[in-house]
Amino acid sequence: MADQPEGNGADQRVYARCPMMLKVEYSSTDAFLSDYTENISGGGVFIATSAEFDQDQIIDFTISFPGLLEPIEVRGEVKWRRPEGGEEPAGIGVQFILEQSPGREPLTNLIQRLEASPSEEASADQARVFRVLLVEDNVVVRDMFRYGIQKLSRRAGFPGGNLEVIEADNGKEAWDQLQANDIHLVIVDLYMPVMDGGQLIELIRAEPKLKHIPVLVVSSGGREGRMRAIQTGADVYLDKPIKLKQMMETIETLITIGHTPAR
Repeated sequence: MADQPEGNGADQRVYARCPMMLKVEYSSTDAFLSDYTENISGGGVFIATSAEFDQDQIIDFTISFPGLLEPIEVRGEVKWRRPEGGEEPAGIGVQFILEQSPGREPLTNLIQRLEASPSEEASADQARVFRVLLVEDNVVVRDMFRYGIQKLSRRAGFPGGNLEVIEADNGKEAWDQLQANDIHLVIVDLYMPVMDGGQLIELIRAEPKLKHIPVLVVSSGGREGRMRAIQTGADVYLDKPIKLKQMMETIETLITIGHTPAR
């Protein structure tokens, strides 16, 4: 089951949890509501969300990482809630109802792979470049992002050991980079000069050869920024400061277990 808050039996956890930042989309709520997972285990998942869900509520949702993990349909029951206002993000602990989940087999397969030793899953085909396009007009923030990404790519065990960061000051520069390079992930701020993040995302989603690229918006626009990001086609919206380490480790894990980026 998903990790529980202190005081609710966290020390009695049955399943080992794996930190994973996956996109979450719901089947029966606001079409523009898109959250992300914090961790996943054989029993359930923690979903970072500010949406109101009732304890014991049954929810249908998909988990995915565009370009690396195809959507998996899941049914689960909300077992506990973490309210807003604390140091950790608000969200819900959801227990899987495997026998009712349309994606039971791929979900079980994913969890088994996550629990396996990385050395058992890696393949020679994974020794390839994974390019991240970083679109941010604040040089200090961009330097911090680049340092974090490159630090992770240099550490022992990263599949292929070849993660490349390409930078752009604004949406126009980013669009030019997308035409010139094979990009596997776009990290973009919403508010930039020349061409902002929303305009860039709309261009990406309208271009057949680029529309599959996962786009993560990292911004400080609050609820209004989040709504705009999702409406323009972003996969996940993250408030600053970004959980860069968790995001990159998710990419590393998905590549290691055999989900390779689109060529």
